[in-house]
Amino acid sequence: MMAIHLSIIALTVIVIAIIWYALSRDQGLDRNQKTGSAAVKELRASGPSCREQRPPEGVANPGDSPPLRAAPVPDGGEENPHDSQAYLRDGIALIFADPPLPAEQGGALLKIEGVRDDVRQHVLSHIASLKNVDYVHRLQRMMGDPKTSMKDLSVMITSNPLLSAKILQVANSAYYGMEQKLNSISHAIMIIGMVNIKAIIYHEGVLQVLNEQNFRNNPTMQTVWQHANYASICSSYLQYLFGDLNMGTLFTLGLLHDIGKFILMKLPPLSAGDGEPPPVYSSDWTLAEEERIYGINHALVGQLAVRHWGLSPLIVQTIALHHAPPSLSADAVGVDREVQSYLLVLFLADQAARLFAGGGAAVRVDRLHPSYHALIDRHTLSQLIADKSLIGQLREAEAITSVYA
Repeated sequence: MMAIHLSIIALTVIVIAIIWYALSRDQGLDRNQKTGSAAVKELRASGPSCREQRPPEGVANPGDSPPLRAAPVPDGGEENPHDSQAYLRDGIALIFADPPLPAEQGGALLKIEGVRDDVRQHVLSHIASLKNVDYVHRLQRMMGDPKTSMKDLSVMITSNPLLSAKILQVANSAYYGMEQKLNSISHAIMIIGMVNIKAIIYHEGVLQVLNEQNFRNNPTMQTVWQHANYASICSSYLQYLFGDLNMGTLFTLGLLHDIGKFILMKLPPLSAGDGEPPPVYSSDWTLAEEERIYGINHALVGQLAVRHWGLSPLIVQTIALHHAPPSLSADAVGVDREVQSYLLVLFLADQAARLFAGGGAAVRVDRLHPSYHALIDRHTLSQLIADKSLIGQLREAEAITSVYA
């Protein structure tokens, strides 16, 4: 009898233990789910800027970036992140289309030696008249140094009252939705993030050098800067195509590759016909159109400018040749392997930035000369271009550029 009672007690204890374990497990899972939800909310509230760029791990995590706008979005339809990814992948795939378009092949690329002496001297005279050019050099060295920290940027910003005001303006903008107004530069820098802070600092530095006072009233300048901003993000992200490249240098190349366009806008065109009004510069002009109107193109103007400012030969060469990959073979370009790698990344980033700005519309994509195809891992490129972390950073840049530009 005693044995029966003991068996019943033991069985009861086992049943209670099983029920207790099940309840504890459910409660634990519920706590974990709540904790996970809170973490996601906190991550979203902090904004994508608090995370730095990193390579994707296979398929991107949808929680790593803000919601995407589909490209294209059907009339009355819902935004679909996968449409944006497919659009960018398809656009980048056109770069490798074979055969290339006839108009993109075989033409001799204008070199600085081929520019008329009077045109070259006029451009150099204008560049020499620009002030504070050493600021760009110091900026490039600082931004290209991987050891540069948020603290270093904070010191640089706090020493410039106008820049401090700009940073606070961005951090307090509607995009970040802060409940209380931020007055701390260090807090603002944490909110905005390293990538966007660098873009803002470069933007202010370039405007300072160009002595540009009416940037907000010039849609063409805003378009060129927005493209440069996108290209800088894409360039530094595509560093993973060639792992030995400096991300800071790529960021600088993306921001400065079209610096010649800003300078061309300030130059008078070559003498027009009798009674014809001078043409107004367009960011959509081809190199041939620029050469016809000014006697020089923006890539060569950029070459002259960054050389005058004392930037590295690598940056000078890459900016001068950033339109060469569609028309000149790898051998004909005549640069070493390091410059070639930077040139290819900048070219690809230039096309990606153009596609992103197009937002799903028909966008012209330059096709890469076949001699470069074997140098690029297309699978990795496709993953990087369509990674949601990259697209999220581009969306963030799009949202805040209007605040500081």
